[in-house]
Amino acid sequence: MADQVAKFWIKGNLSLYQNIQVFGDFFQIIHVQNRGAIWGIFSNQSDWLVQKIITGFSLVALGIVIYFFLKLQQECKLELLSLSFIAGGALGNIIDRLFQGFVVDFLDFQIIGYHWPTFNIADSFISIGVFLMVISVWKGKCPSI
Repeated sequence: MADQVAKFWIKGNLSLYQNIQVFGDFFQIIHVQNRGAIWGIFSNQSDWLVQKIITGFSLVALGIVIYFFLKLQQECKLELLSLSFIAGGALGNIIDRLFQGFVVDFLDFQIIGYHWPTFNIADSFISIGVFLMVISVWKGKCPSI
């Protein structure tokens, strides 16, 4: 929900590519429309078929995450949290794709001259979820599905 509220605010208060400097060049908020996949891959493809394929893959991936979530035992707290973060983030971006045809990105960082691809709260939750899943696999305490 935080992702959708933030995106709603961005669309209502910033025109496309308008930015707000938060911490100089290090961090800014900028209104970007990502028509591609993660980190803007395929965003230069204007073909509607590419966008439909990306949306389709996103829906299938969400379905797989939900399937594994439902198969996990309640004792697997870290894994459940991890999959919840991934599913929530995926859903936030899928809502954008289904209703707008693109994902609103707005968090923009530049570190020591390297410009990280612009992202959003949903992307952050997916990344945190994947990180937690890596920790889970490394620890190996939850029975496999």
